[in-house]
Amino acid sequence: MDKAQRLSILDDLLKLETVNGDEEKVANYLKTLFEKNGIKADLNKYADKRYNLIATIKHNDGPILGFTGHEDVVPTVDDSKWNYGPFNPKHIDGKIFGRGSSDMKSGLAGLAIALIELNEDPNFKGNIKFIATVGEEVGEIGSQKLAEDGYVDDLKAIVVGEPSNSSSSLVMQQLIKAGLIETNGVTPETRMAAFCAHKGSVTYKVISRGKAAHSSMPEVGINALDNLIAYYNKQNEYFTDLVKTEDDILGTTKPSVTILNGGKQENTIPDYADMTVKIRTIPEYNNDKIIVVFKNMIDKLNQENPKMSLEFKLLSSNWPVKTDINSDFIKLVKESYKDVLGVNILTVGAPGGTDASKFVQANHDLDVVVAGPGNESAHQINEFVFEDDYLKYIEIYKTIATKYFA
Repeated sequence: MDKAQRLSILDDLLKLETVNGDEEKVANYLKTLFEKNGIKADLNKYADKRYNLIATIKHNDGPILGFTGHEDVVPTVDDSKWNYGPFNPKHIDGKIFGRGSSDMKSGLAGLAIALIELNEDPNFKGNIKFIATVGEEVGEIGSQKLAEDGYVDDLKAIVVGEPSNSSSSLVMQQLIKAGLIETNGVTPETRMAAFCAHKGSVTYKVISRGKAAHSSMPEVGINALDNLIAYYNKQNEYFTDLVKTEDDILGTTKPSVTILNGGKQENTIPDYADMTVKIRTIPEYNNDKIIVVFKNMIDKLNQENPKMSLEFKLLSSNWPVKTDINSDFIKLVKESYKDVLGVNILTVGAPGGTDASKFVQANHDLDVVVAGPGNESAHQINEFVFEDDYLKYIEIYKTIATKYFA
């Protein structure tokens, strides 16, 4: 495939408006593209107009390498502030502008093209399963369905095409200094990187129910907010211990209370209050262990005080992802980057999550690397990807696959 064709495929994907929905547009485009190039592709329905896609090339009964990316993009924020419009891709000064250019239609297109070109290579004898998902930006719903349906059970390793670069060396240094990227003190040689790990997350709500009363007679009511604060204090005691443990790549667990609601009127004792909590998790304190702690904490408080009526509601649980930095797979990834770029890259811990959280939850032995052409402009107005980065990552993906099956 020549350069013009490679760029045209990305432009086609960027024109498709798939803001947290309508991902069938991308799925149908990729299905047509794959089948035109002799690769069978299947759609997996999540909901109306929302389809995951799975395409496979298989030459033998050996290990299977996964390629994965998501079809959805985040909202455009304000269309009027985009220089060229969010779904009108423009190539200017070596950059390709458009919503999803960085996160992550450039990675998705690059993986798709790599699959096609590997399939055309008579010397390539490996097995690759390409997975495109819906709803990654809103709870990783597509990957969860595919994981539950068994689509990743046969994978040995997977390449996630999410953004892993910075737009400049200066930005890379700023991200490291801010603690958003963990490098263990190693100085990077390039603004490009690969992520061998990222934190998971547990998001939950605690609901407190009481009994309304006039504020002049609080003793005849049950203050739901008071009871929620009692829980909040117990929770903070646990958080103090939780953050003491540090992962060598991902750092510490990061708990945050993000929403607090209680009371509707100044002269009424509130009969309802709730808080929402987001915890960024590390492997040392896995999600299931943390969830059990809070459920037990609430049970104990309810039992000790008959006026307590607390309820734990799990909103989401995405596992942390970590592949040993000294594993054969990560070494192979680093060698592949070196072959294409001519410099050594860092394999570091990522600040955000990916679909891999759902995949490792189903396949505990899965090796994961996050490697994609995007950068920190993801989710921003005038999001962009460097054209050269996009083209280089196609070669990086092909090199990883070739080395994996060598």
